[in-house]
Amino acid sequence: MRKGTPRHRINGAIYIASMFVVIVSVIPVEATTLRIGSSRFGFFHVFIVIGFISLCVGLAALRRWRRTGRPKDLRSHQVNFAYSYAGLLMAGFSQIATNPMWGLVEGMGVAQFWITFAALNAAIYAVATWLIVTRIAKRDPLSFMPGKTT
Repeated sequence: MRKGTPRHRINGAIYIASMFVVIVSVIPVEATTLRIGSSRFGFFHVFIVIGFISLCVGLAALRRWRRTGRPKDLRSHQVNFAYSYAGLLMAGFSQIATNPMWGLVEGMGVAQFWITFAALNAAIYAVATWLIVTRIAKRDPLSFMPGKTT
């Protein structure tokens, strides 16, 4: 999809609104494992904060770019939202791979569970980083816009 088009803007607005709804709706979910101290929050709530920050930084960069036209702000927007999407994929695949409801972790010991979780997320993060570094970060950020050649 070409960036900056009305379709991209609508899809982006839907993505941002959906992510904020997901983030807000997951905050009250009580942690069942890996609690942080005696709070109701757990290890996985940290990722909510990271996702929220990524969305806010990407959105702020877009607003700065619209105001100033600086390519580095557009690149920051592109990279932050690419990592936001990677984080969404990591959460989704982690939920499928490690949630006992799906039956994939039955019979796994604790170590095997965490190795599976870590390996899955490391693989997704590595692929995302490779794509971001080779496809987004090295190119002219304006090359993704309509009317520009890639």
